[in-house]
Parts: sequence; C-alpha cells; structure tokens
Amino acid sequence: MTIEKKNLNPKRTASRLSQIRPSGLRKLFDLEHKLSKSSSHKILSFGLGNLNIPTMPEIISQLKIALDDPVSHRYSPNAGLLELREALVARYKTEYHLDYTTDQIVITSGCLEALIDAFIALIDPGDEVLIQDPTFGYYASQISLAGGKVRPVPLNDKFELEADLVNEAITSKTKALVLNFPCNPTGSVMSREEIRAVVETAADKGIIIISDEAYEAITFNGHKHTCAAEIDYDNVIIISSFSKTYCMTGFRVGYVLAPPELLSPISLVHQYNTACANSPAQIAAKIALHSPSSIREVMMKKLIERRAETIKAFTSVEGIKLNYNPLGAFYIYPDIGGLGMNGTEFSEFLLENCQIVVVPGTEFGTTTPNHVRISYGFLNQKDIREAGTRIHSCFSKTH
Repeated sequence: MTIEKKNLNPKRTASRLSQIRPSGLRKLFDLEHKLSKSSSHKILSFGLGNLNIPTMPEIISQLKIALDDPVSHRYSPNAGLLELREALVARYKTEYHLDYTTDQIVITSGCLEALIDAFIALIDPGDEVLIQDPTFGYYASQISLAGGKVRPVPLNDKFELEADLVNEAITSKTKALVLNFPCNPTGSVMSREEIRAVVETAADKGIIIISDEAYEAITFNGHKHTCAAEIDYDNVIIISSFSKTYCMTGFRVGYVLAPPELLSPISLVHQYNTACANSPAQIAAKIALHSPSSIREVMMKKLIERRAETIKAFTSVEGIKLNYNPLGAFYIYPDIGGLGMNGTEFSEFLLENCQIVVVPGTEFGTTTPNHVRISYGFLNQKDIREAGTRIHSCFSKTH
C-alpha cells in the first residue's frame, strides 16, 4: 500500500524560527570539505573556536579512576555536583574575592545552555537586549528564540565597549546587556575601569548584566581579567565554562553564578531543559579545579607561541592591518580592507587559492564587513608558518 505524501505546511514550523538563519559558516565549511577531497594541499583551518591541545593528562587519569565509582553513572542534582559547586565557590573567593554560596551556582551543559536558560528565564517578548557588535553570533539567535529583540552596540576601534554608547542604546524596553570580554571574535579585553563604567551605566538604569566570561583565564602580556560581579554583585549574572580554561571543549560543562533573585528562574528553566549536566564531565571539571595551576602552563605556552606566529603570518601582508592589541582568548580580528576586498571575499579567496579557512566579520555583526576572525587555537606553529607562506605566495601573484 502506498501512502500519499502531503506537502508540508510551513505553518508547522514555529514562527519564532523566522528570525533565525543558518550560520554563514556552513557555506564556508561545505566548501572546505569539498576542497579537502580534491586539493593536494592540507586545508589549514583558522575557522573554529576550538582547541587541539589535549585535556591535561592529570585530569584524564583521575577521571578514569572516578568512572569506576557507580556514583558517576547517575544523575547529579539539578544544580550540579555539590563538590563541584563547592570548588567553584572557593575559586571565586580566591581569585575575585566574591562570596558566592553553592546555592548561587547552577552547572550547565556548556556556556550555550547557560545562555539560553538565562534568556528564556529573564526575557519577555518585546524586551530588548543589548549586545556588542561585533560579538559571538549565537547571542542574537538565542535572544530571538526567547522572544527578545536584539539591539547592537558598536565597539570602538580598539574593540572595547564604551559606557556612553551603552547609555545611548538603552530604551524603556531594554532588559539586559550581554557583556563578553575577553571577546569572541576579536580577542580584545577591557581594563577594570572600563568594565566598571559599563556595568555601572547599565545598573543605574536597572539593566541586568549577563557577562559571558568563557575566556577569562586566557589573557596575555600580564592583563588581569576583571569579573563583572566584582563591580556589581547584585545585578550581574556570570556565565563561564571549563571548555577553554582547561581544554575541555568536548566535555560540555558550563555554569551560572548569580544572586538568588536572578538564579532562581534560570535554575527553573535548566531543570526542564537539561535536568542536569553530564555527571562524568562534572567530575572531570571538579578534578580540573583541584589540580595545580601549573597544568595550564602547557596550554598557555602553546597559545602564546601560536599568537605570535599568527599575527606575523597575517599582518606581514600589505593591506592587512591589526589596529589593536588582542590580549585575550585565541583570536585576532584584522582589517583586510586594504586588499580591495571585503571579509567574505577574502575568506573565499583564501580557501579557494590558499586552502586556508578564516571567518568573515559578517558572521559577528554588521559593523565590521572588512574584518575576518582568525582562530589560532587549532593549528600548531608549523602549520601557522605554512599558512603565512601560502598567503604571501597567493598575494604576490595577485598584486
């Protein structure tokens, strides 16, 4: 018997998805996949915000032992393992002099779950949320899914967020501000005084601050990260993870720190969204927090070396400029307008002619179409040097 197939009614799809578009990275990575099959050269990808540095062996060896305990095979409490939350309380007390309790922490399945939980819990349809431009592309889509309206605030030429521009962007409908420093995609950071000005400006208007601090531990040249809650404990939601700090991107462990009034609704959404984060991954996170700080030195040493090689590889080409000092995360965000093309054209040119992947600035907002994001977390020094050689060869032929 043949069942007649009916045309799908577009109305079967939730209207909230009408505001969501697939990532433009898909086109780029589809082309990368196609070329990887036909090219005689290895594809060198500066595209993904990923780390190819292995999780520290000390963490893995202790996790293997912990997996023999049946406790690791079960659900954890909704808020996460008590021992992990206790370790986070101690960390924030030591590093930032903040007095959180275990009841002010929810462990999530990475930062992304923490963010969507916060937006769903706090944003009503029609509420405006301020985000940086350029910034991490997921914020806008998640805010739209929660029913909110995105209001971008442009960063200055050093990719810092200025308090005056935040103040100008606030309207009667503004509910929250998403803060992200060190910043994805730029790698820019802000001083304590600059963070204070932004946080106080928002707080004075009753705006909730959602501070995504996933890259807090990756800073260079002596820069010290300022946790936004140090400035305003009662009005700031801290979101962070173990992904970048401990090379644990695949473990998917994040967390939310907030005063009870703000954490309670987020915890409720988390309860019905995920129930609890992965138990073995939480154990790995607890082990990471109890490990000596020296285990991170291997990662930082590699990133310092890769950062220098990447800056050299790209900015030695005439027409590519890095007009600021990227002191955080593992990204640079150069202006390639001097080459006579925009970021999308440049990224496609590099992939097709040099077998190199970078991400155009249009993936991170509307203000930087002539920039590209270059991630140096994935390639080793040898491959970065090879990328520099290819770029010079390609542009010496075209100029």
